[in-house]
This record gives sequence, structure tokens and C-alpha cells, in this order.
Amino acid sequence: MSNSPRAFDAEGEWWLPGQEDRKVAGRLRFDLDSGAELRLIGTFRSMMEEGDKSQNPDGTTVVTFSEDTIERSGTYPRIHGLADGKQYTLEDCFRSRMTRHLLGQSGTETIHVNQIFQGAYFEKDEELTADGVSVELRYLTHWICDSGIKETQAFPTDDLPPDIPSIKLEARVLDDAVVSLPEGDTLRLKHSVAIDGDRIATRGLSQKFFFRLDASSLRPIPALMERASDLQDLISIATGRTAEFDGMRFWHPDVVWKSGNRQHREPIEFFVSWNSKDKSKNPGKLSHHEMFFTYTDFGGIDGVGRWLESASQYRGALGRVMASKYAKSMFVSDRLLNCAAALEAFDRTKFGHARSDLKPRLMRCVDLAGNLFAKLVGDVEVWAEAIRKDRNDIAHHLGTRMKQTPSVQLFLSNSLYWLFILCMLRDAKAPEEVFDRIEKHPELEWLGTKIRAAL
Repeated sequence: MSNSPRAFDAEGEWWLPGQEDRKVAGRLRFDLDSGAELRLIGTFRSMMEEGDKSQNPDGTTVVTFSEDTIERSGTYPRIHGLADGKQYTLEDCFRSRMTRHLLGQSGTETIHVNQIFQGAYFEKDEELTADGVSVELRYLTHWICDSGIKETQAFPTDDLPPDIPSIKLEARVLDDAVVSLPEGDTLRLKHSVAIDGDRIATRGLSQKFFFRLDASSLRPIPALMERASDLQDLISIATGRTAEFDGMRFWHPDVVWKSGNRQHREPIEFFVSWNSKDKSKNPGKLSHHEMFFTYTDFGGIDGVGRWLESASQYRGALGRVMASKYAKSMFVSDRLLNCAAALEAFDRTKFGHARSDLKPRLMRCVDLAGNLFAKLVGDVEVWAEAIRKDRNDIAHHLGTRMKQTPSVQLFLSNSLYWLFILCMLRDAKAPEEVFDRIEKHPELEWLGTKIRAAL
């Protein structure tokens, strides 16, 4: 099993919603790399329940098995469980292996689990809803560039009083940064501190920032996850790294802890094997100068609020561009196509041109992006024509530009990525400090020379 703090192994009882009287013992395992798997000592359904039943005229019952009936009986949209005192709802599950003894009712079943909700039961036909989501993103604390930890070190001198500590670490929780969003929603940037170490050889303090989005009413969980994805995209763009989800939990008004007259909301922990994973050489480590822009450059929590409002209008296009960025491996031609299609969608939504060729759409986006992009590619007309030819060649299998090297196509696809990002930042009314810092970033300077040479 993975050493990730999110990995776990839970033994308990499991059952299908509405069949609480037929619980099966089993073990649920989860880690970020291989996902989740439920291994049962028994099966949810007997052999007779897995076939199509029909009755003969003489009253005998015939059970017919086929690939379809076996597949259908091994598909579990939702599973409930209780393990280590915690409630579980397992979502979108299917059988991956099964053994069964023909002469008896015993057997074993292994089930692939796509999503885990720890801390609540969602009933059989109940929609997955919540009125809040908390998101921990890798590199968010680096991006914020603020600290609630203070360090004091006293260097030994002859006149130093004996009761003065040599090293003193202090921590305080910083106040929330809050912004109001459309539809009565609220976004908070929250801060927490913790004590680290084994209390023998090491002792220290750690801190982290995380977002909490509170909705004005119950919302479908997939919709809340889209908002979380918008935040992930922003941090990934700003830091130049994949801001992997290090934690996600949902909040529901019915999930509370009660003791006497006291009660408080309890989180529903969410576990899934994410596609967007941090593959950097030094995961979790990031220097200030490596970032394209910081939280302060972006206008603080108000800037993040504007980003969410903008991202909600272009979510499909943004998701397509960032999926290309997050992908572990992808053909360069596919990256170029994805970014070109995203820019077409952005232009159609932003400027309202339902019918337009690619090149005019690109030129409108270039005008919005500003002088920074023009400096990046040099001759904008030549660049736009090269993109048009490449896009048409790839999309229609014309084979007219096969002599072009893959590296050149990579540089052109990266230029499309940055054009889309700059347009998104302009739409979100990012401060000029953001564009100034992007322009001076070594990666943009290097990319510019490659693009201009390729053209």
C-alpha cells in the first residue's frame, strides 16, 4: 500500500442499500495510485439471483445465465458499509473477480470502487448533494506566501540570561480571507497550524492554507467538484506545477456530531484516485521565483473570486486545456488540437461569433491577451497562419506538414496554451502585476525564442 497519508485499510461489514439484513464481511483498501478495492468474504448476491428467471407450465423455475446477466448482477451503483466505527458510501462500483462454490452458498467477491464517501450514508436513489466543500491543494500554501509561524533564535553570549530559550517557534492561526460569490455562495481561504515530530528526536510546527466553499443551498456534489477543479486550475497555472488534490471533504446539514446539548457539523471525507497528479521532480517543494505569479499579485481573495466567476463561463474550454497540461502522456498533435478547440470555444462565448474561421478567432484572442503575447510569438500574422495550417492538417489528416519536427509542434501548442491562459486572466481582470511577472519568467523567455525560431 502507498505511504500517502490518504491511504487506508478498513475492515468491516458491507451491504447493498435496502438490504441491511444481508451484510457481508470484507476489507476496503484505498491508495492514490491504485484506487479503491473492496474484498468480500462472501458475495452480495447468490447464484440464483444472478440469472433471468422463468417458469415452466409444470411450475418449475428455470434460471438462465448469460454474459449480460452476470455483468448486470456484478454492477453496484452504490454500496454501504460500517468499518472502524465510520459510515461509508461507495459509489460507482463493479465486480472485478469472484469465486463461488457450486455445492454451497459461500464464495468471495472483489469489487472495484470508483469513489468513497467516508462519514455518511447516501440512500439508494438519493442524489449526492452537499452545501459545502473544503479543498486542500498542493502548492497552495507556497502560492499564498504568508505565514503564521514565527521563529526566534538567540545566539549564546556570556551575558545571556539562563532562562532565555535558544530557539523559540510560535504559531498562530491567521484570519480567514472571505469573498462573496454569485448565488449567495461564499469562498474562504482558511489557515491551520499543527505540531510535527515524534516528540523524541524531532519537534516542529507546520502550516497549511486551504479553501472552503459554502453554498447557499444543497448542490449536486459533481457541481461542487467543478468549482474545486477551477481552484486547482488556478493554482496549477500560477505555480507551473500540478496542484494535486491533497484532500477534499464535503459538508451536509444532516451530518452532525451530537453530545447532549452540543452539536457541530462533521465532514464527509472524499477519496478517489485523481487523474491530475503532481509528477514534478521535487513534489511539494517550490521556490518563490519558480512561480508565474503569487496570490498577492493576483489580487488576493477578491482575485480568486473573480477567477471563479470567469471560470464558470468557460469551464469546458478551461478543462480541455488543463487536461492536456495534466496528462502524463499525450500526442503533441492532440495537445495542439485541444488548445485550438478551447480557444475557438472561448472566442465563441466571449465575443459571440457563432460562425468564424479559426484565424480570425485567434486574432481576436491575441488582441485580448495583449502585447505580452505579441512579444512572445513575434509576427502574429505568421504565427496565426502556422497554427491554422497545423490545425487543419492534423484535424483533416492532410499530411501537408509532415516535415515539421515534433518539437516545433510542441512549441506551437505551448503558445496556444499561453494564449488561452492570458485570455482567461484578462477575462478575470487580473492585475497588471500578474502579466508583468509572467512576461519576465524564464520559461516564457525561453519559449519565446523557440517559437520565433520555429516560425
